[in-house]
Amino acid sequence: MGTLYILGTPIGNLKDITFRAIDILSRVTLIAAEDTRVTQKLLARYDIKTKKTSFNKDNYAQKIPEILKELDRGDIALTTDAGTPGISDPGYQLVKAADEAGFTVMGIPGPSAVTTILSMCPFPTDSFLFAGFPPRKKSDLVKFLSQYEALAVPVVLFESPKRLKNLLEELAHLYPERSIFVGREMTKIHEETFHGKPADALIHFSEPKGEFTLVLTKSNVEIEHLDRSATLALIQKLSDEGIGIRDISREIVSVTNLGNSEAYKLVLDTLE
Repeated sequence: MGTLYILGTPIGNLKDITFRAIDILSRVTLIAAEDTRVTQKLLARYDIKTKKTSFNKDNYAQKIPEILKELDRGDIALTTDAGTPGISDPGYQLVKAADEAGFTVMGIPGPSAVTTILSMCPFPTDSFLFAGFPPRKKSDLVKFLSQYEALAVPVVLFESPKRLKNLLEELAHLYPERSIFVGREMTKIHEETFHGKPADALIHFSEPKGEFTLVLTKSNVEIEHLDRSATLALIQKLSDEGIGIRDISREIVSVTNLGNSEAYKLVLDTLE
């Protein structure tokens, strides 16, 4: 049985690849690539002739059975267009299927836009939340960003140049006093970084080009947790308003020190 290698590739500069990654790409029987045309540029740079097949969000469901059959014959490397597979792509679906089928899955460390941007941040990043790409629809975007109002760690986001303006506008509206750190085209020729308020970023990136990674600084909001009597009163109030048990539990988690299971049990006990 073969091994599935989850292999990190450069996020821009083709020199940012490890000797181990080159060795594995050269000796596996197949490379499952997000876009074979993008991966071919890397393979050509290092004279690697390994066979390729596409594996991405549009075809992963039909490709997984095919790749599992190939794993019976030999080792396979999973790559993405830039960075480490499984981050904002369907890589985990293949990992899950391979694991359930009894194949060995091995991660090969490589470049990551997340750790690269965090390493350059001029503020503490010992803990952080990676939130991926924000929703496209404005109402969903507002809801998405609002949930981080009181989060006590920085939030890392990916965004495309076409949607950057909308994201920065909402950040400027919701969090005008919080700083952001932005990396554009990281590791590439036109790489640049920006540190400042969202409104200033809107001006700086008035004509955005390239790929963007952003870090929103942690919230300065102090969370005041409810005491037990207030919590019980809130549970009853929400129940009287017709809100379901699971939604009440989520609300209790957000206003207390209780975990998910503790909050759910408390709601059940209160409403018995």
